[in-house]
Amino acid sequence: MSRVETKVTASSASAAAVTVIIYVTGLVGVEVSGEVAAAAVTLIAAAAGYLAPHTPRPDHD
Repeated sequence: MSRVETKVTASSASAAAVTVIIYVTGLVGVEVSGEVAAAAVTLIAAAAGYLAPHTPRPDHD
């Protein structure tokens, strides 16, 4: 089985984390519109994927 690319892991985990943070802010009374929530998830996930290092590839000779 192949290893998951670090960039995919970083962007997926950050998207999940931002979603949870937005959910919790709603629980404490801070209203976040769906559009703002979607933009936040998209921007943070894109940044995390961009900044994460590439997963080294094994040489197949």
